[in-house]
Amino acid sequence: MIETGAGLGVPRSAVRDISEANGQNDRYRFSRIINVTNRVVVFTSLLGVVVTIILSPFLSKWSFGDNEHIVPYLLLSIVVGMQMFAAGQLAILKGLRQLKSLAKASLLGSIIGMISAVPFYFFFGEGGIVPSLFVSAFSSLFFSNYFVRKISYEKEHVSFKDLKKEATPMIKMGVALMFTSFLGTLAALAVSSFMRYKGGLSDVGFYNAGMMIINGYFGVIITSLTTDYYPRLASINQDNEKVQDELNKQSLVSLTICCPIVIMFIMLMPFFIKILYSSEFYPIMDFMKIAMFGTLITICSNQVDMILVAKFQTKIFAIISVVYRVIQVAMSIALYSTFGLVGMGITLASLGVVHMTIMVFVVWTMYNISFSKRFIRIGVIVLLLTTASVLVSEMSNLYCQYGFGITILIISTLFSLNILKNDMGLSIIDFIRRMRKSRQNYKIG
Repeated sequence: MIETGAGLGVPRSAVRDISEANGQNDRYRFSRIINVTNRVVVFTSLLGVVVTIILSPFLSKWSFGDNEHIVPYLLLSIVVGMQMFAAGQLAILKGLRQLKSLAKASLLGSIIGMISAVPFYFFFGEGGIVPSLFVSAFSSLFFSNYFVRKISYEKEHVSFKDLKKEATPMIKMGVALMFTSFLGTLAALAVSSFMRYKGGLSDVGFYNAGMMIINGYFGVIITSLTTDYYPRLASINQDNEKVQDELNKQSLVSLTICCPIVIMFIMLMPFFIKILYSSEFYPIMDFMKIAMFGTLITICSNQVDMILVAKFQTKIFAIISVVYRVIQVAMSIALYSTFGLVGMGITLASLGVVHMTIMVFVVWTMYNISFSKRFIRIGVIVLLLTTASVLVSEMSNLYCQYGFGITILIISTLFSLNILKNDMGLSIIDFIRRMRKSRQNYKIG
């Protein structure tokens, strides 16, 4: 919470400015933005440290009900500062589309953090929590900074006057993005509070378990698919034809890749739930099957709302976020009161449609940017395949259920591979062949 608030959303907004300058091959401009970003991130990181120090007595009291944990919170202030600075460094790598360096920095930081955590917890138990977090944050900062230093750009001193002038738009956009994230957290809190009041803690637990799977596991897929999309979009944000082409390509790839994954998840949902939780969580299956439709739609609608961010339309983006969250809370209360937990699945599916409708209308009205007819046709086919998999999963006969389910999975996989090859020139078979050929050449060498 402190990192989000004190960070002022700068890591997210910096990606846009860096990507735009880099896309224009303006070396002076992107060097300037990197220098400004580094200065701003230093400030926000120190702000995070100071805020944590000031709040340490209150955090100890709120979290543990005593004042015995003030010192650990004081130590954690350094962790907050390091993690915030590391986030700023990763934003620079993302903005320059240094994806290999971004992956290496994230992976190495995570590995070192994991390796260090085991002995700390093993030998010191709860006493190893703070040192483990410290080492993890330091490793993340070290590797992110290491790869940023390898970037070739002009390092120069930025005066306070110039810093204030150039950082103000970045911070304004960051605050708007931070505000929308806060609205999402606030809406989730309101919905959970109502569910606890109306249905009890068990329904809240089931709902949160389902959302953990949807956001946690499918969120990883969505994030990996969009990591390079936003920097590409930001670099061409002034050319609406290119933006529309990028939108359709990205949405098509995201939808066709996720289609067989969603269908497989629907068919094997009992196994996934039992592995991740236990058979006691089976009541969330109907809720999640309906929510999957919302996930598929949101995967594509998120590609649209990024256009507003890339074009710096923060006010409109914030207004839409407010309206959307109000609709979310109202719809959640109405449908949960009527249908219980299943109503929350209907809510998520309906919200996907609402979000898509709003975003498509706004972007088309403002920039005449829309989805292509081919994408719409493919989207309808994906939704039909998903619907078929849900209906098949409800069959009482297991032989029919898994027989038809496997058939639908094979059809969806072949369909996705065909779309990726014909529309995007991505052939999995050719990729495997190249991998085998390179491995053979490596062995010969």
